Amino acid sequence: MTDLYETPAAREDKPLTPQTVREMWDRSLRSSRVEREQAAVNQMFLRNRHWIYWNRASGRLEELPREPSRVRATVPRVGPDSRRIIAKLMRRNLAWDVPPSSPDDAAIQAARLSEAALVQAQRQQHWEELRLDHAQCVWGAGVAGLCVEWDQRTGTPIGMDEMGRPIGTGDVRLSVVSIHEIACEPGTRNLERALWWIRGVAMPPAEVKELYGLAREPKADARAIDTIWRVTDSESWVNVPLTMVLTYYQRPSMMKPGLVMTVCDGEVVDLGEWPFPWDDHLNIATACVEPIHGRWYGHTPVSDAVGVQALLNASWSSIVEHMKLAGNARCWVPMGAIDDVEDLTDTAGEFVEFNPINGQKPGWEAPPAMPDWWIRQPEMLGTAMDDILSVHDVSRGDAPAGVESGIALSILSEADDTPVGALAKSLAECWGKVGTMCLELWEANVKETRQATVYTNGIPEAIQWSGGDLEGQTDAQVPLDSVLPRSRAAQAAYALQLYDRHIIQTPYELAKVADLPDQDDLLAGIDPDTARAQRENRWLSIGTPRTVDVIDDHQNHLKIHRDFQRSERWDYLPLEVQALMRQHCEAHELYAAQQGAQQVQALGVSPLAATLPTTATKPIPTQDLATSSAAGMLVPQAGLTPGGPQSPGQALGAPGALPPGMEGAINDAAALGGAPGPGGPGAAPPGGAPPQPPTPPPGGPV
Repeated sequence: MTDLYETPAAREDKPLTPQTVREMWDRSLRSSRVEREQAAVNQMFLRNRHWIYWNRASGRLEELPREPSRVRATVPRVGPDSRRIIAKLMRRNLAWDVPPSSPDDAAIQAARLSEAALVQAQRQQHWEELRLDHAQCVWGAGVAGLCVEWDQRTGTPIGMDEMGRPIGTGDVRLSVVSIHEIACEPGTRNLERALWWIRGVAMPPAEVKELYGLAREPKADARAIDTIWRVTDSESWVNVPLTMVLTYYQRPSMMKPGLVMTVCDGEVVDLGEWPFPWDDHLNIATACVEPIHGRWYGHTPVSDAVGVQALLNASWSSIVEHMKLAGNARCWVPMGAIDDVEDLTDTAGEFVEFNPINGQKPGWEAPPAMPDWWIRQPEMLGTAMDDILSVHDVSRGDAPAGVESGIALSILSEADDTPVGALAKSLAECWGKVGTMCLELWEANVKETRQATVYTNGIPEAIQWSGGDLEGQTDAQVPLDSVLPRSRAAQAAYALQLYDRHIIQTPYELAKVADLPDQDDLLAGIDPDTARAQRENRWLSIGTPRTVDVIDDHQNHLKIHRDFQRSERWDYLPLEVQALMRQHCEAHELYAAQQGAQQVQALGVSPLAATLPTTATKPIPTQDLATSSAAGMLVPQAGLTPGGPQSPGQALGAPGALPPGMEGAINDAAALGGAPGPGGPGAAPPGGAPPQPPTPPPGGPV
């Protein structure tokens, strides 16, 4: 290379065989033995099986031998508190965001297709169940991964492979891999950027035979170190025969090509080239609770809580034993005074014999008083557990004494959620990487047209897409706000305070800010007109026309429709759908103009007439009559002034008294037969009922 440094000799690597894959697996297990053992202990404590220990001789977890005469209490704290933490993280479904790489319309539309494809796969493949399993594995062991593969056996059948197995159009397949199922080069700092990794799974031999099309069932060769998480209590444990299946993933590099090899029972059962459209990282994404510098795995607070949980169990066991043997009053009697004296039990008032001195009589003995530190020890250990797991009264649903403010509850809840925020961020980044890999696989492998159904406020929207339609928009992200834990009670209390201060003024805004459940049913009960306008938005956005009715509050409908027209989804709607929405809004404006004319006409007769409810108008509140009567003063003057023929709009007031837009709308309505008749603005229409707006003709505004 240079005069100072010689070219190093090329290293001769061993050929990749089933034996070398097994050796690489064993070498990795030895390097991470301590972390895997601790993860197994944590898993048992999370399942509330606390009286266990690690047997170095057998290489597995075993239950402590039990002495029947001793009390062995189990007071679970780490398990229930952990479930609360996981429940916070799983409160809402994953949300996907694919930022377009450029501001042009094609990139924006392709990014929207990518988001729809992810939402469809999340629903069809039940990713939320995988998400729960993954979060539990990460919390229990400190690290866990998500493996992304392309399953060619799913989808529409298109042929057969060389082994006679059906081949379909294919789809992505996700699976959760715990720390017990991951092997890599010892000393690896970043598993995702490593050169190779091995996934080891212990499976029933019959399932392995069926999955890989073997002629016979493979041997059950899974060892204790391969199934480290299993626990035996020496009586009920049954040795289930399992076969170890090792899948070796090697990404392409400058020196070696990429490949995927599956080894079982010392034989290669599947071998192929690197099937992924990337070569700078492996097909796995990991998440850590507390990353450890220079290591691919992490640390979890559960490991710290295990010792405290063991002390808590021992403390309660001691208390219960004292309650049994020294916690009740007993009667001391001279020896031989009574027959059949039983041994010490927890029976209140039992007899205890003694040798009398100077004719001492029988007497009662009160139980001894236990020291205060001994009594308070479980409470102190519980407080230490709360600090380790960051789970206090607010997280358990109990408000501290004297705290009723929504803002105060939010602050306390946020203090409990702050340590979980790092875990939520790690999980969000992990799923974002998984979404990116899925999009890249779809772009490379999906040639046919597929359909994704996206539900917006309960209304489905069908989107057609193929791999080429994604156009490189494959950078998926999971917004952090969608996975961060939130206290619903604190959010509701905060929303009520905003409502009391009139910062938010409508029930719809209150339901949105408070994140109330069943918002559609709630809104339909307290504000049916707003609920109707929301339904119109949903149907119009998928191209289904909706009819404007005289009973609608047109001002409210127009506000809700215009708010929707300012949303992001409006920008993606086809032009014909946008035109349909605009026609619907124009119909609302026409009806509003007609109703305004009727109210002006009623004011011309009498201010009290405007307070009478009708089908087509809202009565003017009595407190607004003084303001409205000023407008009514203008009406009868023009109606009583002689002159030539006037338009219906002019008949309601002096020329120019009404806005040109309203006057023109009233004139158009008159042409359809809906304006006031020649009897004048104060005359009642035939039949005694106020005029009703006509139903828009087919093809017109709806």
